[in-house]
Amino acid sequence: MNKIVRSKSLLAPPIRMEKAFDDADGVMALIRRGAPYKTLAAVHKDKEQKSGGWFRNFWALGGKVAFDGADPFFFNPRFIEAAKTSFRAEVIRPVAMMTNLNLPAPEAPFHLDLPFFRGAQNKEVPSWMLAPMGYSGLFHEWAIPVASAITWFYDGIGGEFEYWPDGLGQPSRTESPPYFNRSVLADNEYMYHRVGGIGPADRQKSYDDVAYDATLELTDDDKWHVMENGKLREAFDFGQVRVSVLWKAHCFKDEAEAASYDDHSHDLTPQLVADVFCADMKRRGISYQEPGDFYTDVAWKEKILSVYGPPEGGQNY
Repeated sequence: MNKIVRSKSLLAPPIRMEKAFDDADGVMALIRRGAPYKTLAAVHKDKEQKSGGWFRNFWALGGKVAFDGADPFFFNPRFIEAAKTSFRAEVIRPVAMMTNLNLPAPEAPFHLDLPFFRGAQNKEVPSWMLAPMGYSGLFHEWAIPVASAITWFYDGIGGEFEYWPDGLGQPSRTESPPYFNRSVLADNEYMYHRVGGIGPADRQKSYDDVAYDATLELTDDDKWHVMENGKLREAFDFGQVRVSVLWKAHCFKDEAEAASYDDHSHDLTPQLVADVFCADMKRRGISYQEPGDFYTDVAWKEKILSVYGPPEGGQNY
């Protein structure tokens, strides 16, 4: 049986690209056409989540293009070749692509992206469980290596991308604006990273309370308008909003490994996820109760988040 196994100590090395897309103007045209944008919370239908001035739109999801005109960018050969090199993989399958637009905001905590696991993605288990599964180190046997390419289009203040390719105990690297079509492809499910404070320091906490159903609209004169309840809350010049494009792809060592993913011969199940967590807590002498329904058992959620949270100073995403 082929298993996808990857250790945290074997991170795929990041690859920096000064030119991410051959047709950067085409990318910018799609970004403009994507307006109006919904908040991050609204896109993910999570009213408990604070968007903090973060807006999003998907260009592709589940391996399929969802936004007209995004095909050539989703199957970007530069990203595919970089993923093959970084992950030492023969089979690269683009799986998602999205635009992120950020208003001024404070520096974000370091974090890992939500990981992907065979048989346990955000349809099979609640999305809140994925980060602890990654931080725990208990599920590497089922982890799906994912390449993440982040490309920036921003010439405003702040908004640096800081990342730790050798682990938190080693020096970080930083990419800083002005950005235009610059990208870093990395192992963001297992490489810690964060975004620096965006915009002027005195404005970074001004948008913590952006409404769930707010929209980010683009005017004919290229101004971003934050709209709440049909009223203009704030206006920005185009370059004052931090724009990035995130691309993700599954990376398989060879066709045999890809086939083992396709035939579901080594998938997690919700019960197996619970069993792995419980066995680890029992081994460590941590008290717990067997979970009920993952989606409604509040005590189980609190236990998992408290035991398997990020390192001090980090954040669950």
